Amino acid sequence: MEEKRYCLCCGEDVPFNVIVREERKEKTCLYCGFTLDVENLWEEKKVSGKTYALIAEDSPFTRKLLKGVLKKKEIASEVIDTENGLEFVTSYTKLLNEGVIPAFVILDLNMPVMDGLTAARTIRALEEKMGVPNVPIVFFSSVKADDALRKQMELLAPANYINKGGEDPERLAKRVEMLLNFIVQHYRGH
Repeated sequence: MEEKRYCLCCGEDVPFNVIVREERKEKTCLYCGFTLDVENLWEEKKVSGKTYALIAEDSPFTRKLLKGVLKKKEIASEVIDTENGLEFVTSYTKLLNEGVIPAFVILDLNMPVMDGLTAARTIRALEEKMGVPNVPIVFFSSVKADDALRKQMELLAPANYINKGGEDPERLAKRVEMLLNFIVQHYRGH
C-alpha cells in the first residue's frame, strides 16, 4: 500500500514525490506540488522525546506561570526560563551547541540587560551562522504592537505577537491561556 501524507492545499491524504536537492529531502504532493515535509540531510537527529521551549520574561510571577502551564498542559517537556534577553541568548546558544532546536520561544519585549527584539535578532543571526531553521518566536508583551513592531516581526519570521494585557492576575491568566492555545495550534510538534 502506498504511503500518503496530508496535503493542506488538497485537503486530503495524498501520494507524494520525494525530491533530494541542496542537501534536503523534500516530500511534495503528487497532485498539486505543495511541499508536505522538508528534512535537512546534514542535520544531526536527536532521538530524545523531549520538546524544549524557552521563555525570556523579567516578571518572576509571569515566568513561573508560563513555565508551570507549559509543563502541566504538556506543550513542552523541558522549559528553560530566563529573566532577561542576555540569559535567553546564552541558553539558546547552549541548546544549539548540544544539537537541540527548541519547538518555540516566548519573548517579552521590555527586559533588563537585553530587550526581546535585540535577543530575537541575535538568535536569528546565530541560526543563520549555524545553518539551523528559525525557531518560532512568540512575543508575549504588554508593549503595543505598532507598525514598527510588525515590520520587525516580518524580518524575524516566524514571529507572532500576543498582548499580555495589564497586571491583573485574572486577566493575565486568560491571556496566558490564549497564548497557549495559539502555540498548540501553530507550533506544537515542530
